[in-house]
Amino acid sequence: MVVLPVSGKFLASTALGLALMILSALPSEAVRYLRPMFNDMESNVTTYVGDSAVLECSVRNLGTKSVIWKRKSEKHALTIGDFVFTSDNSYSVEHADRSQIWALVIKNVQKEHAGDYECQISTKEDLNKSVSLRVLDASSQTPVTTQQSSPILPAVNLGGAEFVEKGNPIKLSCNATGKVMTPDDVDWFKNGIKIKSSASNTIQITKRRLPVTRTLVSTLHIKHSNMNDTGTYICRSTDLKVKGKYVSVLNSESSQIKRGTDGEKTNGEFELRKTSDFNGQCMLHTLPMHVLLIFYCVTYLLSSVH
Repeated sequence: MVVLPVSGKFLASTALGLALMILSALPSEAVRYLRPMFNDMESNVTTYVGDSAVLECSVRNLGTKSVIWKRKSEKHALTIGDFVFTSDNSYSVEHADRSQIWALVIKNVQKEHAGDYECQISTKEDLNKSVSLRVLDASSQTPVTTQQSSPILPAVNLGGAEFVEKGNPIKLSCNATGKVMTPDDVDWFKNGIKIKSSASNTIQITKRRLPVTRTLVSTLHIKHSNMNDTGTYICRSTDLKVKGKYVSVLNSESSQIKRGTDGEKTNGEFELRKTSDFNGQCMLHTLPMHVLLIFYCVTYLLSSVH
């Protein structure tokens, strides 16, 4: 029988392969399972007839599970994930890529839409969260007026700082007011490219509705700005009203260095001359030997003459 030599690398790779085979044979839940959990969210929403209602359900660690919206008074689901399972065209789901928020949107709300809704997670555990929707008559709204008692016209207003130090947050707020009802949504753009909330929450877009003033307030929050965040930011409502603002990110470190150099100009020039003299002296040592002998001889003769 011939015994082949076995290296340590071969044994290590074999052990790793066996471990991977064992792990792959186990159910995925046995390897790692993070239980889905609800984040804090609004449990009571009030809107008016003809307006839009947004019921938010925020879930972390969703994994491969789905978010289900249903009315508590009914057995069948209204939505499962991105799919809508009802003939009522008022219902839709709003979910940004990699976002933890799954919002049930009800357009052109009517009195029959009022009631208790439930957000469920498709797990064996009983995981659900209730949201109550209250619908008021449009006639019960308080007239929207200014101090001069003139009606507020539909518009989009964009607020926020125009100059931000590098590393500090950028926070812009967009108020979109509708003519008859609150705008359905607001989109954000930077230099013409649409902005979305990031999975790591470094970029957050939040929205809240003010039915009495027919206003949708959307806030763009960039936690830690960098030089690439400089540009033109635009918010656009669904009725195509647009407002823009140019935001500049300042690099305070480079500004301080520049100011420090200008303030110490004299010292800087002295250091430069000193370095040049030193370099001139050092160049003698790099000359060939015969050139150095001639140089020293000429120097000795000149000194003897004097």
